[in-house]
Amino acid sequence: MIQSKYKWITKTSDEEISEEVISAFKITPIMKLILESKGIVTHDAISQILSSDLIDHDSALLSDIDIATQRIQRAIQAQEPILVYGDYDADGVTSTTILVQTLERMGAIVGWYIPNRFTEGYGPSTPAFKNAYDEGVKLIITVDNGIQGHEEISMVQSLGVDVIVTDHHEIGETLPNAYAIIHPMHPDYDYPFPFLCGAGVALKLAQHLIDDIPSHFWVYAMIGTIADLVPMRDENRSIVKQGLHILNQQMPVSIKALLNEASFDDVVTEETVGFTIGPRLNAVGRLDDARLAAELLMSEDEDEALFLAEQVEHFNKERKAIVQVVTEEALAMAKKQVQEGGQFLVLYKEDWHEGILGIVASRIVEKYQRPTMILNIDHEKQHAKGSARSIAQISMFELLTSQSELIDKFGGHHAAAGLTLAIDNVELLKQALNDEMIRQYSDSDLQPEKNIDAIVNHEDITIENITALERLRPFGMQFERPILRFNQLTIQQAKAIGQQQNHLKISFSEQKLQGLFWNEGARVHELMANQQIDAIGELQINEWNGNRTPQLILTDLNSQELQILDYRSKNKRLPNFNVASKTCVLIHPNSDKSHENEFYYGEPLPETYDKCILRDLPLTIDDFKVTVQQIKASQIYLRFSHDKSIYFEGMPKLDTFKQCYKLIYQKQTFNIVEEGMALSQYLQIEPQILKFILKVFLDLQFIQQNDGIIKIDSTAPKQEITSSRIYQGRLHRIEVEKQLLYADFPTIKNWMESEMRK
Repeated sequence: MIQSKYKWITKTSDEEISEEVISAFKITPIMKLILESKGIVTHDAISQILSSDLIDHDSALLSDIDIATQRIQRAIQAQEPILVYGDYDADGVTSTTILVQTLERMGAIVGWYIPNRFTEGYGPSTPAFKNAYDEGVKLIITVDNGIQGHEEISMVQSLGVDVIVTDHHEIGETLPNAYAIIHPMHPDYDYPFPFLCGAGVALKLAQHLIDDIPSHFWVYAMIGTIADLVPMRDENRSIVKQGLHILNQQMPVSIKALLNEASFDDVVTEETVGFTIGPRLNAVGRLDDARLAAELLMSEDEDEALFLAEQVEHFNKERKAIVQVVTEEALAMAKKQVQEGGQFLVLYKEDWHEGILGIVASRIVEKYQRPTMILNIDHEKQHAKGSARSIAQISMFELLTSQSELIDKFGGHHAAAGLTLAIDNVELLKQALNDEMIRQYSDSDLQPEKNIDAIVNHEDITIENITALERLRPFGMQFERPILRFNQLTIQQAKAIGQQQNHLKISFSEQKLQGLFWNEGARVHELMANQQIDAIGELQINEWNGNRTPQLILTDLNSQELQILDYRSKNKRLPNFNVASKTCVLIHPNSDKSHENEFYYGEPLPETYDKCILRDLPLTIDDFKVTVQQIKASQIYLRFSHDKSIYFEGMPKLDTFKQCYKLIYQKQTFNIVEEGMALSQYLQIEPQILKFILKVFLDLQFIQQNDGIIKIDSTAPKQEITSSRIYQGRLHRIEVEKQLLYADFPTIKNWMESEMRK
């Protein structure tokens, strides 16, 4: 059995796509299953996904947008200084860029400000707003923040500075007392799509302010949309499609410089934005002042953009290095807590960089599938500050709310949170969260889940069908890249690849399919040729030397069948199972037991082990059968270590025994050291066979031996050679080797399975 890491949830749909729609859009069988699983079955819904038509809702439907527009135009006419107040993440710097450049085109006196993550934190800042007032600013426009800035906005409005809030984050019980609030989820308005990101809101305001927005605004709104993980549906989907199209046709100098520094020169997709562009723009704000990222996006000079992109890349490399160090330290702590039974992992240390703790928490969750909190201990400020990430089944916000008396400040949602608390409360919070987890959740509740979009037939795994899946792009939140299930795939070969052998490559018999399983190289020991497994993952096309073949990027494996794994070859090393892995070991009776999980063949075997290693050869096939019939483990590893094989030496003929005895009898005394070789040559046998014959004679008391001198014992009773214990032991050993060492694997596997059914 191969235990799946995830609980596989296959989506089902009550509705099917009609044949008319299938024909109209040329929908392939896999596409049909995927769209149905996502509830996209009507002509209009499918058209939104597959069509290149732009969904561009009327910006006039946004809350307060006319009021805001009038105030902005009045400020420009009066030449009142305007401040765009942004945020330090990718969505914040892209929305800042869009609005600043819009106002510049309108002739405004405009400046911009992005708060520092570490000294000011997220959202409106009282000192920053007061400084803006002191410098003569008459209008502040927030982008990607402000909806929770009640006190700061009231304060600066009382000084005569108007504030226009543009935001997309959750609205609280009350709205701030701003001059205008442009928000797609405003309770008093009904904008057709409420899930725009900050840059999306800025784009809509730009459309309302100027007639013909620059094409690169779509690019920046696309970056903010992907980086901020808002739903990839409706207008967001159009923004991303339009932005990617423009980016690949006419790339802004800023993005060109950024990708050049990243050594990227391929077609830009949503994955490029999510894994290359977005993280680099975020890296600056994670480590320092995010102004650098905004300056890069606003740059229109190629040399300046290259200079700024170099600095951004420097921060990105530094961010990666810091993440690597902190992750390694946190993983070591997490491993210990998991071994101690921790259900909610609270990991903390002095001098961990606060800007990257969310990334580290996500990696720990990915590794151990437990809610995780990563904290930096700041003795100077006497507090611990950090980030927490959860798994799908558990609300981080609810858990932290249940322990709010131990936390000074926190905010977040179902999947993630940020918090600050007193150092003395860290261990108390850790214990309380673990107690709450134990009280509320069982082990089965905590098994992570993967939603499966379709079960794919082997014959549908074709280059044409995989290519057709690209029509469903872009993928993102609430329209994720499809996870597909493949049943009864037959393994041709499995091997670990990569410099550290940490990745897994599997060749399947079906459709020449190749599978790649990143960071799962250690699982190669569970897989054997001709074994059948179920798998889930993403279908791609592998291109190599002009050849195109189907490729499966694996997410998980599963098999309910008993696994008998062949490790008899000296070239194959058994995996290193720790004692806690419920692994039992079968050893030779002449070996000493070194651990309670070691057993001799034929002994009673507990049913508590899920892995069983047949390390040594048994004495007899009967002992082996007794053991095999008791094994309840789902994985059996055949090793059968031995010092020496005798199978090919065979058993001497009984005539050879008689000749040997006759020669010794004639001499009466025989010096084995001086005459043994000559006797072997005379009998035409190997010396080790002669030694075996003499051991049989000794066992039957036909001879006596003293210091290498052998004499016939004339008083010995008459016995059959075959009655000797030594003789029978060799017969058993030859049979054991024949059936366990030299039988081909399918034969021994079938035989063992037959015995286990008895």
